[in-house]
Formats: sequence, C-alpha cells, structure tokens
Amino acid sequence: MFWQHDTRFITIAVSNRNTTSSVQDNGTATLKARHSGNEDFFIRYMAEILQTATMAQNTLTILLASVTAISLLVGGIGVMNTMLVSVTERTHEIGIRMPTGARTRDILQHFLTEATVVAPWAASWAF
Repeated sequence: MFWQHDTRFITIAVSNRNTTSSVQDNGTATLKARHSGNEDFFIRYMAEILQTATMAQNTLTILLASVTAISLLVGGIGVMNTMLVSVTERTHEIGIRMPTGARTRDILQHFLTEATVVAPWAASWAF
C-alpha cells in the first residue's frame, strides 16, 4: 500500500533576524534530502514579500501624486485663462475705475475675489 502525504505549507518562525539565512539554508537542505535531491519546492521569505508590497505601494503613491499634480496644473491653467480673458475684456472698466479713485489694491482684490469664485467652475471644466 502506497501512502502519500501532501503538505502544502510549512511555516517556520525565528526569534532572531540574524539566524534567518541559516534557518533558510538548513530548511532547504532538509527538504532536498527528504525529496531525494529534487528541488521541487520553494521557500518564501516574508521580508521579501513585505518589500515587494512596499515597492508596489510606493509606485502607486507616485502615480497618484503625478495624477494630482497634472490635475492641479490643468485646473490652474484653466483659472489663468479665465482670468486673462476677464481682465482683457475689462480693461475699459479698469480704466474708468482708476481715475475715479480706485486704488490698484482695490482692483487686484476684486479680481482675486472673482478668481476664487470662478476657480471651482474652471477646475471642473478642465475634466
């Protein structure tokens, strides 16, 4: 009678990180001996898996930061163009306000307030 025992996973925990490589080497040698010299198994070191997951997370973080930067740039260009058109169309109004007592600060404050109101619309228009 042939009895086959199928073990899928063996978990080994070490108490000291410095002994990890020696435990891994001993485990490999033991498994090779039990498998008649065949290396039909593989050993995963959890630190490597954690490192791979960390690298993937860093890549996604960089990707999301890039998308955010591009979105901010496009939104900023949209607001800039909207305000440029607004100022260009209102040069006559600015020319009338200056001689009647409006200071440069008042005009700048007016356009800054307008840009603050227009910015959400311009940003949504970019998408």
